[in-house]
Amino acid sequence: MPNVSNLPESTVRRLIWIASVAIPLVVILLLSLPRIDIGVDTSFIPRLNALINTSVSVLLLVGYFLIRQKQVSAHRKVMLTAFGLSVLFLVSYVVYHLTHEEVRFGGTGWIKVLYLFVLITHVGLSVFVVPLALFTMYPALMGRYGEHKRLARWTFPLWLYVSVTGVLVYVFLHPYYPQ
Repeated sequence: MPNVSNLPESTVRRLIWIASVAIPLVVILLLSLPRIDIGVDTSFIPRLNALINTSVSVLLLVGYFLIRQKQVSAHRKVMLTAFGLSVLFLVSYVVYHLTHEEVRFGGTGWIKVLYLFVLITHVGLSVFVVPLALFTMYPALMGRYGEHKRLARWTFPLWLYVSVTGVLVYVFLHPYYPQ
C-alpha cells in the first residue's frame, strides 16, 4: 500500500475524486468499444466474478465482525483484501465485456421486474462505492479512526449490497450465458 501520509490531504482527496470519476468513465468507454478476440477463452469470467463478489461479501461481513471484536489489525487485512478483490473484479469484468457480447436476461413478468430492480440498483450504487471505499480507507490508513468509523457506517452497507447484488445478477443471467 502506498504511503499516503507523505501527500498533502488536499492532494489525496483530489486524487480520490479523480479516480472516482475516471474509473466509471473509463469502464463506460471500454465497454462501448467493439468486442475483441484476445486468443484466450474468457467464458469462465462471469463465474469467477460471482466467486469474487461472494468472497468480497464474506470478507466485508468478517471485517465487520472483527472490528466489533476490536481486532483492528485483522480487520485492516480483511478489508484491504476485500478492496483488492473488488479491484480484481473490476478488471475481470472489463476483460469479459471486451471479449463477449452483452448477455440479456430472458425472463418475463415479475422476475424481469425483480432482475431490473437488482441490476439498476447494483450498477447505480456501484458508482458510489468507489469514492466511499477510498474516502473510508484513507482516514483509517492515517489513524483517524473516528472519521473512518463515521464513513464506514455508510460505506459498509452499500458495498455489501453491491457485492451481494453482483452475485444475484450472475444468478439471474446464468441460464442465458452461451454454453
